[in-house]
Amino acid sequence: MRTIEDTFKNADFLQPKVYNRYKLGVREEIKEMFIKSFEYYDRTVDKYEHLPSYDEIIDWMVDTKGRGLMLMGECGLGKSTILNFVIPAIFRTKTNKILRSVPAKELGAVDRNKAPFIIIDDLGTESIKNDYGTKIDAVADAISYAEDSSKTLLITTNLTPKALKERYDERTLDRLRKCKVVIIKGKSFRN
Repeated sequence: MRTIEDTFKNADFLQPKVYNRYKLGVREEIKEMFIKSFEYYDRTVDKYEHLPSYDEIIDWMVDTKGRGLMLMGECGLGKSTILNFVIPAIFRTKTNKILRSVPAKELGAVDRNKAPFIIIDDLGTESIKNDYGTKIDAVADAISYAEDSSKTLLITTNLTPKALKERYDERTLDRLRKCKVVIIKGKSFRN
């Protein structure tokens, strides 16, 4: 008689759900890379200001623990700079992986390639598309795909937790719980 352990060993089509865990380096090194990358890529800021919540992002890069990352907060606090430039520069340096985000309002069908990340900038700006009477929520589809495929999810949003609950269904919100949430607070860097 076949045991469950035999099935575990011999069923290639039944693979466990495993999220990639990244340990990019020691905290001091990652913080230095974070600051250098931020200063290099965001030339609209006269003087770099290290916000306390940035340390949470740095801690996530030190060890992702197999979790995604969602950056929340008001406009002008560096969320998109961090998602589009800082994190990709550090990942490229430490893992040679190329990370590219897609603005939520431009998100179409998820590219189902082998990239281990789904990266969405500005969650909440997307519209629901209508395809011959069928409503398509590309962001909810992308979040669902990330969960189903064990892909790391990286997101920025200006929405508050309350606004997220009002906009997305329980299934989508439940899948976002796989992300470390960092709420960035402060005064806009934009003049």
